[in-house]
Amino acid sequence: MNVAFVLTAHAADDERVWFHQMPSLQEAGCQVTVIAPGTNENSDSRKILYEADKYKRTELMRHLATLLESIQPDVAIGDTPMALRSALMYRRKSKRQCRILYDITEWYPSKKNLRWLSGIEKGAKWLALSLFNFWVNCHTDGFVFGEEDKARPFRRLFPGRPFVFTSYYPHLKYVKSEPCNELKNKLRLFYSGNLTEEKGFPNVLKAAVWIARFNPDIPVELNVLSSQELAQQSQLPSNLQLRISPYLPFEDFCRQAAENDIFLDLRSRDAENQRCLPIKLFYYMAMGRPVIYSDLKAISKGCPEIEQFGHLVNPFDTETIVDIVNAYIKDKDLYQKHCDAARQWAERKYNWKAIEADFVRFILQDEQH
Repeated sequence: MNVAFVLTAHAADDERVWFHQMPSLQEAGCQVTVIAPGTNENSDSRKILYEADKYKRTELMRHLATLLESIQPDVAIGDTPMALRSALMYRRKSKRQCRILYDITEWYPSKKNLRWLSGIEKGAKWLALSLFNFWVNCHTDGFVFGEEDKARPFRRLFPGRPFVFTSYYPHLKYVKSEPCNELKNKLRLFYSGNLTEEKGFPNVLKAAVWIARFNPDIPVELNVLSSQELAQQSQLPSNLQLRISPYLPFEDFCRQAAENDIFLDLRSRDAENQRCLPIKLFYYMAMGRPVIYSDLKAISKGCPEIEQFGHLVNPFDTETIVDIVNAYIKDKDLYQKHCDAARQWAERKYNWKAIEADFVRFILQDEQH
């Protein structure tokens, strides 16, 4: 079977597609190609890259349809309504029996689609994008859902449409659990994401500052991966070191992140974030480390065991966050217990191998059901 991933919101080396879905399909005997934004010079037999900035919206969809014609896939998996529209254009023109599936990992439209617009403009664009999303999916053949909240509207609008749940669990061959550090000697905190209020970085930095001040004899590192630079940096405690590095390739991220002691993600609890299950949560779990996350409904539903290896908190309650970290510093057994529980749950339930077979069967099925 010939399978094509058509990506417009994700890079070709997106961890979900490139390191999990694609290899599993290849092991099942499929020929797989990823079409994604990038520089043409980096294209090869497994990926076709296109320079998205060169095209207007309609031109880009036509270009993607042309790329699909060169591949002639039996199954096309799109990550956005635009990618699905391109696949529909290809199917209509080629008259091939190509199954078109929507892999839904992002809200569409989302707040990032509506940013910088006035109230009336925001409402009008939301309606237009929602109608486009609905119209496109009237002609698709199935869904790959990453989480329940994002599945619910599609299951209601398209009852009986085939689907599979494939969450964001990592393949454990990429994620190792390092031996625990003695926190009384050194504390390494970790955050990955944008340096914005919406993503909660100011909350993370404030917590790190308080932790360092409360523990003046312990060297504290706040290791950050981000595509942004910090515009202004206030005076930090002498025992706190802030390191901001650019995003890493997937396998390097898995190795370097695992060298930290506690993972923080204190994003805002707005309506969209409440219904978004963070992908990195499951990687941090597999690394065998405690997590301190904002108390989001999606996490409580998607990982109900989280209290066995971490904490869900009010992201603005710095005092509680400091108390949690201090408890780990004071109680080595508690810290070790949470480290062990995190890795055990990853091995027992939250890993790619636990869901891989369902995904492959769904893609390879000859008949819809």
